[in-house]
Amino acid sequence: MTESTVQVCVLDDVGHINLRGDRHSVDFITAVESVIGQSLPVAANTMSEKEHRVFWIGPDEWLIITVADDTLGLLADLDEKLAGHHAAVNDVSGGNIELRLSGKNVRDVLAKGCTLDFHEDVFGPGTCAQSSLAKAVVLFGFVEAPHTFDVIVRRSFSDYLLRWLANAGCEYGIEFR
Repeated sequence: MTESTVQVCVLDDVGHINLRGDRHSVDFITAVESVIGQSLPVAANTMSEKEHRVFWIGPDEWLIITVADDTLGLLADLDEKLAGHHAAVNDVSGGNIELRLSGKNVRDVLAKGCTLDFHEDVFGPGTCAQSSLAKAVVLFGFVEAPHTFDVIVRRSFSDYLLRWLANAGCEYGIEFR
């Protein structure tokens, strides 16, 4: 049997919050950052990670990933702090699945189904991107050196994507935890 060089784990203890607002508004940025306790990434394809993982997914849109038990409280705090701002905050936890992929051959597996350049000189710490993996639209985030990625996919595509990963990773001894 091949030694496992790729591990896949479903992160089931997280909540997902979609945030929309004006990245050019200092008041908006300050309000959000005072609630989440970290910087809001405003440059394209970047993310910040401290207490929460915050992904830039568009010029006026972010995905905040937090501990599942904290989701409703964070949502309420953001709603309260953003009252009066042109902003939207929504719990989208039920629509997404987050996979953590790690191991020395993760970049090879991802490259089989995606046109993004996953080379560590290009896709490194603090980087995220939306693209497709196989036929599923996903959000990639590089979360830990040297080879750990989070892949966020719509729940309706998760079974397909897990099966695709099993097939694409079989030469690397992929392991599902």
